[in-house]
Amino acid sequence: MQATTRPRSRTTAILAALAMALTMVVAAPGTARAHDSCAVPQPTATGFLASLMSFVNVFSSFLETEVVSCEDKYEDVRAVMDRDWVAPQDAVEPLEATDRGRSGDAPGRSGERGNAPATFAPCVDGMAADLFECDGIDLMSHVSMTELGLGQADVPAFVNDMWGWTDDSTGSDYALLGSTEGTVFVDISDDKRPQVLGILPTASTVGGSSWRDIKVYDDHAFVVSEHTNHGVQVFDLTRLRDWDGDYTTYDADARYTGHGSAHNININTDTGFAYSVGAGQFSSQPQPFSVRVDEGIAEGSYLAGGAGFGATADQAGVEAVFSDMSGSTDNALACSPVTEDLTGTIALVDRGACAFTVKAANVQAAGAVALVVVNSADTALTLGGSSGSILIPAVGISSSDGATIRTGLPASGAVLANDPPSVCGNGLHMIDVSDPQNPTFAGCESETGYVHDTQCVVYDGPDTDYTGRELCFNSNGLGYSTNPLANFFSVVDVTDKSNPVTISRIGYSGSGYSHQGWLTEDQAYFLHGDEGDEQLTGVNTTTRVWDVSDLDDPEVVSVFENVTDSIDHNVYIEGDLAYASNYTSGLRVYDASNPGEGLDEVAWFDLYPENDAATFEGGTWSNYPYFRQKGIVAVSSIDRGLFILRPRGAGNGG
Repeated sequence: MQATTRPRSRTTAILAALAMALTMVVAAPGTARAHDSCAVPQPTATGFLASLMSFVNVFSSFLETEVVSCEDKYEDVRAVMDRDWVAPQDAVEPLEATDRGRSGDAPGRSGERGNAPATFAPCVDGMAADLFECDGIDLMSHVSMTELGLGQADVPAFVNDMWGWTDDSTGSDYALLGSTEGTVFVDISDDKRPQVLGILPTASTVGGSSWRDIKVYDDHAFVVSEHTNHGVQVFDLTRLRDWDGDYTTYDADARYTGHGSAHNININTDTGFAYSVGAGQFSSQPQPFSVRVDEGIAEGSYLAGGAGFGATADQAGVEAVFSDMSGSTDNALACSPVTEDLTGTIALVDRGACAFTVKAANVQAAGAVALVVVNSADTALTLGGSSGSILIPAVGISSSDGATIRTGLPASGAVLANDPPSVCGNGLHMIDVSDPQNPTFAGCESETGYVHDTQCVVYDGPDTDYTGRELCFNSNGLGYSTNPLANFFSVVDVTDKSNPVTISRIGYSGSGYSHQGWLTEDQAYFLHGDEGDEQLTGVNTTTRVWDVSDLDDPEVVSVFENVTDSIDHNVYIEGDLAYASNYTSGLRVYDASNPGEGLDEVAWFDLYPENDAATFEGGTWSNYPYFRQKGIVAVSSIDRGLFILRPRGAGNGG
């Protein structure tokens, strides 16, 4: 264990008080693209926060920070479609078969054999199947990309988030696996031979293709995606009981369109309310913005993606004459200070050579009122990056549309939004799902800014001031940056959906990107993962432990730094154990019985044998440890599909 105590300082408290103002530097929130090209939409400033904006913008410029500037953080992912390993044929089961959901008297299908080949590989001498390093965790089975039915068309296979469901009527356990193409249903009641049932295809194929999230309430799956106009798909999971043995393409039973894209969803199963986060408006067009040309042979409208920085154009738009930077002899890509006078014009710049924020800053300094980036591919472009100093709107268009517009110059036009702003900004979009197939809008919370992930509960923890209240514990990631005013942990009282109240919103030292976290079962602590600190600050895989016994003043009381370099992603807690999916270093199991004093790693299984680097090139996205079969953990692998694992205990298998 490597744990250190981090006392909260007065300076940190002051920075936290200023934090909301720093990140609220634009007029309206943008469409959700939480990670698409590392873009983070900016929230709306109102009231007191708005009055602080100019001060904080100046203040933040004096902070020495590191910022990630990337266009597609998953560009190095290479899917392994079929197993590149062979399960040992003479493997000895470390546990009795009856303890694996395979006995004849077990409920549901658990006595049947699944349709996947036997891939059981115990952890022996620190290795499973001579490929995966491990300690105390056995591989019960693996389902490859091909077996999941992914990557069969022209869409690259890519697995992301996951959840699970136990059918209380039959006892069967199911893994619900997210992918670019949709949600795959896998019966894992026989943990050694899973049955792949079929897929619920994505409701949209445009926009942020790498993100999908699933949660379950009342035997229904609720699915969101960063695909434009996806909404929330609702699927009656009891339909899986009638599977006919063939790979099935399912349809949704209902669809909520009160928002379009969303990064994530959480459901409080005690109240029947769902909380979509990082949500964008349901757009009338495949892209949220347009570039309009008002005269000449290129007259017309051209679809455009938004940006994670700068102002957000409204439906009235920013009108001006176009200035084409491609004619510049020495700075066509606007990657250095622009010497041309762009005052009052819309700058048209090609993609390439430098970050989008650099292009925007340079044309803004030259007087431009908006930036249009022309993609190198024939698709509209979402511009990644984060900057509090850029105040002009920026959008991205396809290469063919850029060429067409250029043939019609000189001309005037506009950059404009296709629809009104999102109802709830990028915060908590509340949905009443008590009648699962009739979801209805319930309320909004946007004061804390962009919410990347949340856990909402009926509070029964140590702070008796809030006993019985419905609270959401939020990870607010405003940008991949070490700027101490960019990342937060917040607690919001959402008992009254029409009047949510922010209880606390706290920054923390060493931040890179506030990503996700989960409460301990006594609700006294919150284990918090930051997705950017490993890359930006050079720390090993790090998990922060917040003491939330005083909800008005939560504080980080211990920091666990693992021996691995990899980036942490999602963590869930079952009993005294925390199950962390840490990209390239795999599933890590921590003893969280006394989190205030620190965490101890007790077992692990590395799903990505290539390396443990602090990159997004592969490995595990998420996991689910709450099945009827106690001890079984389903783990999603971005590049290799689905792993069914069984920890033996406190690291005694290596």
